[in-house]
Amino acid sequence: MTRPQSARPESPVERFFLPQPLQLATVEQAAVELDGSEAHHLLHVLRAKVGDRVGLFNGQGDEAVAELVNHRKRSADLQILDRWTTPAETDELILATALPKGDRARWLVEKATELGATRIIPLRTARSVVEPGEGKMDKLAQAAIAACKQCGRSRLPRLDPLTTLSDVFREFSAALPSRILLLADPRAERNVRQLFESFGDGLQSTIALIGPEGGFTVDEHSAAIAAGATPVRLGSHILRIETAALAISAAWEFRSSTKQPA
Repeated sequence: MTRPQSARPESPVERFFLPQPLQLATVEQAAVELDGSEAHHLLHVLRAKVGDRVGLFNGQGDEAVAELVNHRKRSADLQILDRWTTPAETDELILATALPKGDRARWLVEKATELGATRIIPLRTARSVVEPGEGKMDKLAQAAIAACKQCGRSRLPRLDPLTTLSDVFREFSAALPSRILLLADPRAERNVRQLFESFGDGLQSTIALIGPEGGFTVDEHSAAIAAGATPVRLGSHILRIETAALAISAAWEFRSSTKQPA
């Protein structure tokens, strides 16, 4: 199995996001401070008391169990009692996807995070309807954090700024035997399962191109093929953006979780 466990499953404590190195308590640093929305949830939603234990993760692989030792109205002091680091994933899934309208974009990020996507690139295409601003991107980042807290994952997916297709092609067009650039296309001959099977266990990096509701234009489709993309079918029907992202993520997760150890 090449996908690591991202948390100790026997740990029953509520998990909180603290974006800093997590180290055992020392004389120099007896406690770490939790503030903002995370502290609000701990103190005013869960109503934690001094002596209660919580889980911490920093989104970069570090996790810890900590004890609440002091609190104020808007912040909490936590003493780290145990810590560990989860190895980085050996396989990566990069979703280069147009974003759907409204709350469906948050749902896409949430489910892709739960299924292990390592990077999400919001695409600007000719038919894109949604071009997220700073506020929207902040909400998507929060959705990824919430998904990690819920599913036990310790590493956040990288969330890129809005990116053009041409920039994606420049980054990923170089052919590598362990990498594939695939293009979600309901007219493709091969489905995603067949494509993954054809690569065997040597595939380490999957980049998936997912178009907007109106699909990629003919020129965009041709440019993707010229960049080395392989068209794949995701099912028997035309899927919405977030459904396509979920279908690819689920197929990739199943393949990665059943991959034979090296």
